[in-house]
Amino acid sequence: MIKLRKDSKDKEKTGEKKEAVVKEQQEEAEEELSLLSQKGKGSVKKVITDIDATVKEAAKESLKQLKLLEEGRCPECGRKTKQFLFTSICPHCGWSSFISPQQKGRMIVHLRDGTTLECDNTFDTQEGNILCISDDVVRMKVSSANVSYIEFAWAEEEIAERRKQKEREEAAVCDWCGRTAQRAEMLETFAAFGTYQERFLFCSPKCELAFQNHYPMRIHRDCYQRPCEDCNECIKKYYDTSSKKILSTEEIAKET
Repeated sequence: MIKLRKDSKDKEKTGEKKEAVVKEQQEEAEEELSLLSQKGKGSVKKVITDIDATVKEAAKESLKQLKLLEEGRCPECGRKTKQFLFTSICPHCGWSSFISPQQKGRMIVHLRDGTTLECDNTFDTQEGNILCISDDVVRMKVSSANVSYIEFAWAEEEIAERRKQKEREEAAVCDWCGRTAQRAEMLETFAAFGTYQERFLFCSPKCELAFQNHYPMRIHRDCYQRPCEDCNECIKKYYDTSSKKILSTEEIAKET
């Protein structure tokens, strides 16, 4: 379970940001609510219910995408992605995600007429424009048709820092002996100690076997040998140990 904790100062800042965003639209919102109120309270309640449902659905989708990304999988097709220092790319469907320079580097927008624009970050809009942002302020809006390419001007120290961070992220700890090893070298065992299935990592077959011999019984028999898709005796987080696909909330509900 992912836990988020915010202190009172964070809540105050969030409230201030939300207030700034909706302030310009407050009059319009009040006018729309007034029109709905004339049709009856039922209309207002229905709109609020629809909004709540949309927010919940969006939250579920965001959680699903986050869990897939944590597993190094594409949030669009669920296949394995290729991980680079600042970029994740799915070679199967073309999905990609990247981190732009934020601390020491910068973005350089090269226009077709040969001129350049520098900023901290850029965003593509649905209208076919590119927003150039510096110090959290949109400084320029450029038509994508006028852009030749966008350069990521990384600082060398920022690249070195990211390399060290990636090495730490790829390291994993053996659940039996406690030795640290590369995540790709680890062996995996899926077993249910309680209601939910859990994943355990081991640095060698010896550690994996020692773990299984030490904990021979689970909430049901043959937990190590029985294929997960043929078993419904626990609430599974993973249904296929070969692909390690994570189940959605709806899929988990169907299995219980």
